[in-house]
Amino acid sequence: MTKQVSVSKLEVLSEFGYSRDPFKGFLMETADSLRIKRLLKIGVESRAMISIIATYCQGKTSALDLAFQEIDATVVRLFTPDKERVVVSDIEKALILGLSNESCKRTKEVRARQIRRIIGEAALVKPVVLILEEAHRMHGQTLRALKTFRELEYHGMSPLFTVVMVGQYDPMSKRYVDEVRLRTDSVKLKGLTRDESKQYLLQTVGKSFEDDAAEAISRLEVARNFGTLQEAAINLMGRAMQHGSKKVTPVHVFEMYNGGIKELMKKARVSLEDLSKETGIPKSTLSLVTNENQGTMTDDKMSETRSAVASVLGKRLKVNIEQAEAAEVKAS
Repeated sequence: MTKQVSVSKLEVLSEFGYSRDPFKGFLMETADSLRIKRLLKIGVESRAMISIIATYCQGKTSALDLAFQEIDATVVRLFTPDKERVVVSDIEKALILGLSNESCKRTKEVRARQIRRIIGEAALVKPVVLILEEAHRMHGQTLRALKTFRELEYHGMSPLFTVVMVGQYDPMSKRYVDEVRLRTDSVKLKGLTRDESKQYLLQTVGKSFEDDAAEAISRLEVARNFGTLQEAAINLMGRAMQHGSKKVTPVHVFEMYNGGIKELMKKARVSLEDLSKETGIPKSTLSLVTNENQGTMTDDKMSETRSAVASVLGKRLKVNIEQAEAAEVKAS
C-alpha cells in the first residue's frame, strides 16, 4: 500500500529547486500519441467521426495537441463545461462562432443554411475539425443529431467536417446510437510503456531521481498513467525531502510502493538468501516482494515484510557507502 506524504506539491518542487511546475505544459511523444496522429491524419482527410477513449490523465488531450501541431486544419472546440446538457444547437453555435464573425440565426432552418454555408466555405480552404471533449457525458440524442448534421452537403462535398470525440469510456456504448457507432472509428489508448514512464520522469524531474529509482518507478502500475506517475514522483520527492536526501533513491521507491527491490538488492550487493538469513523471513515470502507481487499475503504481512527488507537493505547500503568513503580517504 502507498504511504502518502503530507507535503504539498508546490512545496516539494520548491525545496528541490524548481522555479515552475516541470510537468505543466510538457508534451512527450508516446506510442499512443503516434497512433492518434496516424489515425487523425487519415480521419481528417476523409472527414470521419473518431472516438478516442482513455481513463483520466492518460494523455488524450496531449495526444491531440501533438497531432494538430502537424495537421493543418481549422480546429473548433466546445467550451461549455455542462456537457450533459449540450444539444446540437450548442454545437452549431460553436461552429458558427469558431469559423466566422457572423451572429447565429435564430430560426432552425435559417441557421442550418447559414452553418452549411459557413462550414462549407471554411472546408474549401482547409479541413474543419470539431473536437468534443468529455464526450462520454453527452446525451445519445445529441450524438445522433450530430451525425445527421455533419452529413450536410455543400458544392458536392459531404460530410463537411471531421468529428473527434474524446472520453473516458466509449460514447458509442450509449443507447440509441447504433447508427452513429457504425460510422465511427474508435481507438483506446494503452497507457505509458515502461520506457516512456522512465523518459517522462527523466525529462521532467530527472535531476531529483537516481537513475535506478526512475527505472524502479517505471515498472510500477502507477507509471502507466501521466497523472498517477506525477503523483508518485511528488510523493517520492517528499519522502526524500523528509529523509534529508537530495535525490529519490530505490530505497524510497521500495518503502512507499514496494517497487525497486531488484535495483536495491543489486546496489546493496545482497542476495535473496542473504535477506532470508538476516530477516528470518522465508525465501518464498521474500520472493513475492522481490517480484512486486502480493499474492495471498495480507496488506499487514506485506507491509511488515517490506519494512524488514527495507531495514536490511538500508543498513547494507550505509555500510557500503562508509566502506567506499573510507577507501577513498585511504587512497588519498
